[in-house]
Amino acid sequence: MGKNILKMLEEGVVLCDGGMIIEARWRGYNTPEMILEDPDALRQIHQDFYRAGSQVLQAQTWWTSRTQLDRKHNWGDQLEEITHTAIRLAKEASDGEALVAGCVNQTAAGSWAGPFIYSPDNAGARARACAEWDEHIAAMVDAGAELLVPETFARLDEARLCLSRCKKTDVPTMVLMGASTKTQDGATPAECAKVLADDGADIVGLVCSGDSMNMWPGVLAMREAVDIPIAYQPQGYRNAGPNQSVIRESMIVSGSEMAGYALRAKAEGINFIGACCGAGPSHIRAMAQALGCERYPV
Repeated sequence: MGKNILKMLEEGVVLCDGGMIIEARWRGYNTPEMILEDPDALRQIHQDFYRAGSQVLQAQTWWTSRTQLDRKHNWGDQLEEITHTAIRLAKEASDGEALVAGCVNQTAAGSWAGPFIYSPDNAGARARACAEWDEHIAAMVDAGAELLVPETFARLDEARLCLSRCKKTDVPTMVLMGASTKTQDGATPAECAKVLADDGADIVGLVCSGDSMNMWPGVLAMREAVDIPIAYQPQGYRNAGPNQSVIRESMIVSGSEMAGYALRAKAEGINFIGACCGAGPSHIRAMAQALGCERYPV
């Protein structure tokens, strides 16, 4: 293992990066296509987040399980190559200085809304979901991921099952729920934090279920519920419009607002701080300036 995220969190605040997929779209690229077709551009996005102050870079492994790759491009047989390339590019962006995380997501075969492989009442579907995660996780670990991040889960039961697969490795696991009020199976953020901590999650938190104001009550409830580190990665835009692939300039929050939320989170003992869709390197730089960890001051 390389860097240890838990040791980093013991020493203070850890700043993550922002929304890779939306940032790529704004620059004129699609994911996961750019992993193979435009690797230099993907490396540059990671490097821009790193230069802004990110200490953790999340590799572009979102929507790259076998079924997801097959559904879009019939690329399922290239899963290992795509996963290894994504993690390698993130590592190269910081010359190995930043910790690189591999993201694991819901077993949706199409868009984020489904259809899903996982079904709570279907043993065969659960087994298929586990096989899907196992293959993807193994490729990430083999490529050198230093943190596994099951993220944006809408159901606690599915998040727990994915966590159980991650815990079969020696890599620390951070589970990020994508519901800041209640999950689809009725769990509050505090309940999610307690259950996931009991299941062995090293870090728990919320991601991409609203901007910093919307998500604040939920992440505070998580902080009060458990003693393990808490992560907070809100969107960088206002919750308006049904299509997240089209985020208008007027929807983007300011860097100063993102910086303010970072300071507020630090004051509450929330030490893994980052962002998600709509938040680019300029947002991370503003947060780094507020937290005192800007890497290349400008």
